[in-house]
Amino acid sequence: MTPYTPTSCAGSTPRFHTAPTHYLALALCSMLLLTGCSTTLTYQPNLPAGPARPAGYPIPVYTEDMTIPRPCEVIGTVFVGGGHFTMRGGSAEEETARIIKTAWEKGADAVQVKSVEDPGYSSASYRMMASLLRYTDVWETFAVSESGFAHYLDTHRQNLDPIEGIWDGTGTVPHRIGIVRDHSRPGRDFVGFILGTADPTWHEGYKKIDIQRGVQPGSYVLDYYLDNFSRKEITVILGQNQRFTLNMPTSDEDADIITYSKSR
Repeated sequence: MTPYTPTSCAGSTPRFHTAPTHYLALALCSMLLLTGCSTTLTYQPNLPAGPARPAGYPIPVYTEDMTIPRPCEVIGTVFVGGGHFTMRGGSAEEETARIIKTAWEKGADAVQVKSVEDPGYSSASYRMMASLLRYTDVWETFAVSESGFAHYLDTHRQNLDPIEGIWDGTGTVPHRIGIVRDHSRPGRDFVGFILGTADPTWHEGYKKIDIQRGVQPGSYVLDYYLDNFSRKEITVILGQNQRFTLNMPTSDEDADIITYSKSR
């Protein structure tokens, strides 16, 4: 709507009438309902950034009341706030995606959202503040190649437990793990570690499962580490089987069904 309304008659010069002031006020209110401040993103560093992550690198996002499974330090803070006028729109998901993109650029391991302000009278866009986090611990790693582990299995084949061996895992990202006897930590009888995967979060040699024997013969209690390094305890009955399946939650509604088949 414009503040001037043209009127004309055939053969006459158009005349322009100024719209009454209260009409202008109504028009501006209507425009404000349809427009708002598009968000701008500001980054405030706290520590030097790390090597950039590739686009698509899995970055877990936590709210302030969620427990982060590994110790972290804050490398910087991202602020998403108002900017120039634009059509009302956007979503918290879109703004979070922008924060994750910044996390990739700064080499962060995780994001913790500290505050979210929904669109309202003072701002037509979401406003968010989030901390970019970097893990400060060293994840347990086993420096054993697949060929070296295969040699171990061949050398000790007469005394191996049924769960020891090389296992191929299906799921969202297929991967391969080795499971070996290990008592280096209290309560642990075996450990499963990554032999190969396309998931950039999990490096070769990273511990994937802590395992102890179950009460029932042929059973094992697994402390299985999810992609965000949180731990889920699950019991499997193996016996002489060469396969076991895990139902691992990925959200409140979805789950990743992972089947491990023994290949060696």
